[in-house]
Amino acid sequence: MGIFDNTMIKDLSVALNVSSLKNKVIAENIANVDTPNYKSRNVNFEKAMQEYYSGGQKLSLKKTDEKHFSGNKGENSIVSIDLRNSPSLRNDGNDVNIDLEMYELSANGVLYSELSQLTGYQFTKLKTAITGR
Repeated sequence: MGIFDNTMIKDLSVALNVSSLKNKVIAENIANVDTPNYKSRNVNFEKAMQEYYSGGQKLSLKKTDEKHFSGNKGENSIVSIDLRNSPSLRNDGNDVNIDLEMYELSANGVLYSELSQLTGYQFTKLKTAITGR
């Protein structure tokens, strides 16, 4: 692996995008904590990254117009947003556990921060290689 091999940066970019989507889903769960019959959702970061490294899911895209772009595999094809399927402890059918969501938000924040630092480090290495300082 050479200094100009951008595989690491691409991998980190995908991981950052998955972590960002996970954060969005957690925020939606928290925002709907009082919505009757709302079912909490989850993004499994580990599963998404395993899909990415194993080649991802083979999703076929339907073109309804000849002007549409051809489909290519990206990080969106590896991420699935699943229902958490936790038992509802409330009478209104909402199954959001605010303690769990806050924990997930905190853990995902730490993960995103670490991924951001690693990405910055990769760009610093490239800059050093190019400028010599």
